[in-house]
Amino acid sequence: MQDLLITSFSLLAACTFAAVVAAILRMPTLTGYLAVGALLGPSAAGILIPGGALDFLSELGVALLLFLVGLEFSLGHFWLIRKTVLTAGALQMVVVAAPLALGLTWLGLPARDASLLGVAAAMSSTALVSRQLADQGELTTRHGRSAIAVLVFQDLAAVPLLAIMAIWARGGDPKFENVLIEVLAVLALFVVCALGSRRLLHGLLRWVASRDHEESFVLCSLCVVVASAAGAHAIGVSAALGAFLAGIVLGESDFRHRMEKHLRPFRDVLSGVFFVGIGSRLDFAQVVTTPGATMAWLLALVPIKIILNTLALRATRMSALDAWRTGILLGHGGEFALLLLGIVLQQGLIAASVVQPMLLALVLSMALAPLLIRMHDMLALLLSRSRGLKPPPQAEEGAIATTAKSLRNHVIICGAGELGRDLSRILTQAGISHLLLESDDEEVAAARATGAPVHHGDASRPETLQAAGLEDACLVVLTFAQISPARRIIKTVHRFRPTLDLVVTCSRENEISALNAFPNVYLYRESFAAAIGIARQIMLHLGKADDLAVRSSLDQPPFPTAV
Repeated sequence: MQDLLITSFSLLAACTFAAVVAAILRMPTLTGYLAVGALLGPSAAGILIPGGALDFLSELGVALLLFLVGLEFSLGHFWLIRKTVLTAGALQMVVVAAPLALGLTWLGLPARDASLLGVAAAMSSTALVSRQLADQGELTTRHGRSAIAVLVFQDLAAVPLLAIMAIWARGGDPKFENVLIEVLAVLALFVVCALGSRRLLHGLLRWVASRDHEESFVLCSLCVVVASAAGAHAIGVSAALGAFLAGIVLGESDFRHRMEKHLRPFRDVLSGVFFVGIGSRLDFAQVVTTPGATMAWLLALVPIKIILNTLALRATRMSALDAWRTGILLGHGGEFALLLLGIVLQQGLIAASVVQPMLLALVLSMALAPLLIRMHDMLALLLSRSRGLKPPPQAEEGAIATTAKSLRNHVIICGAGELGRDLSRILTQAGISHLLLESDDEEVAAARATGAPVHHGDASRPETLQAAGLEDACLVVLTFAQISPARRIIKTVHRFRPTLDLVVTCSRENEISALNAFPNVYLYRESFAAAIGIARQIMLHLGKADDLAVRSSLDQPPFPTAV
């Protein structure tokens, strides 16, 4: 009991320290977890010793991590982009993994081990790429969509890989027929879950949700994750894979976003424990004695992988510029690779002297990833020899420009969430021409269902705003309160229309202070809007002039902050 408490405290303290330092240094939190785990592991400080408690907490973290990955995986969206996913994803996996596996076999590694390490090296980080592209406003671009398609295929490739790992862990031989049986068992489990979940899981969650008791819903969600992992383990399948499949099944339910919201904190904590545990297994002595192997793996994971990615994507008839852009976005290691190597080290499936240099190189490549993604445009222009050439417009920008041609003195609404849709409905009733820009597929579908003039596109991209008729617009409205994209939109508007006004919604004081320095920006606090509505009702109830009374009582102009 004492050992368990000490281990738990050490892990939580390590995760806290890693998260704080990573936030201060603006580096990926995952990199901080791995670094702290390595410093506290047996090869350094010796505070964290791998054992039963660490392994259990790590496995639970992996189950939650993969459950939420499955929850975010949309079968409907996959079906729409299946050709791109299967073509680009399969080519990228083969073109990257095969040469690396052959090279490792030539160096004397068994074919089984070389193939596993080659496939692990081909994988990239979904979290890093999607988050960085969202911050840069490039999720809807050709290279952004291609990168996400490849990452979706890599997520799917985890199914047979985890099946192989389960066979190895049981001491079996991963022959083709054994892997096929394992995968078929997994698919059978998925079909059973999919058929049963419609009535059982969805009904259970709907009943719990109707009780309007958040604690019960959180506990029920955790039970679903643990039960799916335990059920998969009971039939000899990877527990993490069972959680992943349960996430896919529930990803099509009405409770997806609610479960994601409640389980994310647990996922963040326990997956942090998992990555700290992986870092603790890093043996500095073996890495120091083989620095050449670490450097070789780093070269394979970044420049060589970028080149191979680009060759694979060029084979899909992608332009040289977009292929280089996508290749650079994917030029690093990923969480699934760390997961596979962690299982390999834990089970002792491959010699630690072989795995340790690759593990360190994976960590270093992921630390470099944000910088590479930020610089991808400049590097792609240089490598593709496209400097001075204007890239072709994105597909959605053409559709937006077609609509905007007929508009003059219109309002551009950035964001088609609930607030954007309500605003569009009011402007339509008032006869004011406008269009909405939204990058989220679900929000676009919801807006189109209401008849709103919405277009799929990221408003934080200058090209998208220009396609929306920025030169002829009378006003730009931001209906979301995300600082990074809001700043990009404001800077774009000021660059092309310095005198054009913007109305920006804010929910917190720090957002107001961050955007207050921009000219022609009217900041509208969401809480202030609610206060106006409530105060108006109060004044009407008391028989006072509502509009004048609200303004005088709150001592505020129509927009709380106008610069």
